[in-house]
Amino acid sequence: MIMEYETIMYKNVVWHTYEIHYSQFQRALEDFNDKLVRAKLTVTGPLFYALNNIPLDEIMVIDIYMPVEQSYVPKDMDLHFQSYFYIDQMLMTRVKGNFEVDTEFAYQKLLQYAIDNEYKIVSPIFHVMRGDDEMQWVELKAKVFSENDDEFFEKEARSWDTLLGMFDQ
Repeated sequence: MIMEYETIMYKNVVWHTYEIHYSQFQRALEDFNDKLVRAKLTVTGPLFYALNNIPLDEIMVIDIYMPVEQSYVPKDMDLHFQSYFYIDQMLMTRVKGNFEVDTEFAYQKLLQYAIDNEYKIVSPIFHVMRGDDEMQWVELKAKVFSENDDEFFEKEARSWDTLLGMFDQ
């Protein structure tokens, strides 16, 4: 199932960019976790990452993100920081079970849905890690744009109202 009008919205997000062979993904996650620990950051949300390229040559360029409690990152840490991370007008599907096999199928579903509905994907595909001790899943999200959809622009305006409401908290 594909869901429309999804968002990614977090305060105080740190990230690091990796260019790695796909087989080194687990090592990159461990390295990122080590950076968070060394920076003494308190995690407040799910880990998510953006796949910035199609890894045809088995090399992935990914940004790994984590919302944290702190509103700063020590300057000597190899982490980037932004106060707000917000992307709206996204398509989303979930992957459960065999992530390695099912993720490729989910990409195909997401891309086909965008084509069928005349959407243009204008972001990397984001992977948001979800779950608990009993079940884990990944939400795949991509920002889309449609020049022909008036409803799209109405929802965009409502999304901005939601974002502005965050600043009132």
